Amino acid sequence: MAINPFKDSDLNDLQENIGQFFTDHFGGLRKKLAIMRANFFSKGREKITVMFIPHSEKKIVNFHISIFAISSIVIFTVLTVTVTSIMIISHSSTVKEVSILKRDGADSKVQVKHFKEEINRLYTIFQQFKPEITYLYSMTPNSSINTLWAKGGEHNSTPGLSETEGNAPSLELLNMQEIKNELVTTKDLVSKIKEFLKYRKKIIANTPSVWPVEGYIVSRYGYRNSPYSFTTEFHEGIDIEAFPGTEIRSTAPGTVLDVRWDNNLGLTVAIKHKYGFVTSYSHCQRASVEKGQIVSKGEVIGYVGRTGKTTQYICYYQIKIGTEFVDPMPYLNRINRQ
Repeated sequence: MAINPFKDSDLNDLQENIGQFFTDHFGGLRKKLAIMRANFFSKGREKITVMFIPHSEKKIVNFHISIFAISSIVIFTVLTVTVTSIMIISHSSTVKEVSILKRDGADSKVQVKHFKEEINRLYTIFQQFKPEITYLYSMTPNSSINTLWAKGGEHNSTPGLSETEGNAPSLELLNMQEIKNELVTTKDLVSKIKEFLKYRKKIIANTPSVWPVEGYIVSRYGYRNSPYSFTTEFHEGIDIEAFPGTEIRSTAPGTVLDVRWDNNLGLTVAIKHKYGFVTSYSHCQRASVEKGQIVSKGEVIGYVGRTGKTTQYICYYQIKIGTEFVDPMPYLNRINRQ
């Protein structure tokens, strides 16, 4: 017959069965544990007599001590030795770590000293570099050199230094702060110089700046004695002597303005350039370009000859800006022959 757990009589029977089960199986164990506990305390309370018998005829000393007391003393002694050993080992490890920290601290001092020396050296190098960047910046338009490296006062600009500390910042920290501020200024200057150089590069590329022919100057710009009339005259260009047939090249990119014949100048090629420059090349043996042709810098436009009124094989080279002739020598002297 199955047990119905919802009936009170069945629940009581179930509880009695479970109680009987534990009594049958664990009742003996409980008694055994009780007996073992009683025996343990009985043995622990047993006393041992310790006697000290001297070799002389003095009184014998003896005392009684329980097994519990002996066990407690042994356990205390073992714990004391164990804790002491752990503390000794820990102390030895701490001493070793302190020694390592002291050694690292000594190394850190050496490194800090080295860093200070490098900072001071960098500061010196930067101070030597400042005049160079100042000179380059002075070549840019609207440059103001007087206030370029002006030092403004920054309140407590040194990191980690408070007013309450009462300690002045070290020279190295001040140098680092100054280098930082001046590097920011230098970055702005370099950007301006870069833009200026890009503009100047464009101007130089379109400015007559190379030798028109490989040779030697035999007559310069300015007043001279005429080789024909033996009177003083103003020479509006330079005469460059070269071998017959030597290539004549354009000194800047431009457009051929004219290829003409002149009784005095012979076969002449004139080229118009940007920024109002006009160059002319006279006494040519022959020309290799025609009017309206676009030429590049260094392109061959003719060949050295002795046409017109001349006694030598020369190239008569002239530079005109607007309506005025200028001395070609400064343009030739600044840039090497190509």
